[in-house]
Amino acid sequence: MSDSETPSQPKLAGILTFPPEVVAALDEHCAVERLPRDRAICEIVAEYLRFKGYLRTRPAHEHRSPQGEMPEGL
Repeated sequence: MSDSETPSQPKLAGILTFPPEVVAALDEHCAVERLPRDRAICEIVAEYLRFKGYLRTRPAHEHRSPQGEMPEGL
């Protein structure tokens, strides 16, 4: 179990498969944002669901962009 997980959190590891170009883009995003892949995926999905109106709250562990940088919108 990683530091960011608690026993009450649902785990989806191992059930998602991404095309190579998505993996490459995700790896680049993780390197730039300095995030582990699982957390980056969670934040990307949460932001998309918020944008679409399905998620109305912020995640409990929101990533903050470095000062002066604004995250890109969808």
